[in-house]
Amino acid sequence: FGIEIIKMTSNELNAYYEKTDEAVAENIADKWIREALKVVEPSREEIVRSARMYLAIKRAMQDNDSDAVTIDCLSLCYGGKIPAYPCLALFQLNNEGLTGVCEADLNSTITQLMMRYLTGRPGYVSDPVIDTASNQIIYAHCVAPNRVYGPNGLSNPYIIRSHSEDRRGASVQSLMPLGETVTTLRISVEARAMCIHQGITVANIEDDRACRTKLAAETNAERILENWNVEVDFGWHRVTFYGDWRRQAINLARLLGLKVIEEDK
Repeated sequence: FGIEIIKMTSNELNAYYEKTDEAVAENIADKWIREALKVVEPSREEIVRSARMYLAIKRAMQDNDSDAVTIDCLSLCYGGKIPAYPCLALFQLNNEGLTGVCEADLNSTITQLMMRYLTGRPGYVSDPVIDTASNQIIYAHCVAPNRVYGPNGLSNPYIIRSHSEDRRGASVQSLMPLGETVTTLRISVEARAMCIHQGITVANIEDDRACRTKLAAETNAERILENWNVEVDFGWHRVTFYGDWRRQAINLARLLGLKVIEEDK
């Protein structure tokens, strides 16, 4: 795919963090707080730490001439190896037109890069939950953009929350636009394949269970369940983009020599 991967240790990232300007971080944190619908769990101090993490990551990206980053956030945060969850940092990077992906997920990062170059829009990486009773799929995660139409597009409301799994740090609950077509896909570099399905957004689910952002879309849930990781194991993550991009994504995948699996067909 022509992508250069640069590895960085947590110690190297922490060195960037320690060099951040706390006054600048406070201004960023206050802007996040001011623009949010509300802040539920995190303290201002926690949000400032998230802003310092954003500054650290962005400086590291600039120093390495990178426009995408993915971080092994759960292991590093659970292990106490970095001082803040990167959820708000990735939220901000995606809003700016860069690419920030959680959980050191290279396949989702490549997927998001491909579609960002194609559409100018950020992706929303999630752990989908298939609900055949309601014919819906629920895309759930603690990182999501609130500029789903691109950095110059309209923004949607968001709430600053703690990370759902351990109730620590700061993350985002993005209340995404409803009644719109979304295209969800993922590339497997190992299998040289791409899966894809579509839906219509119908709800932002308010439930304390699972990740903070939970976007529900009406879709062909039965077919997606039947086709889920049958031909190729794509893992759990999928990447969702606002808009009808099925034809363009499939054509690009074929140009790249990828096997295409339409999960909702």
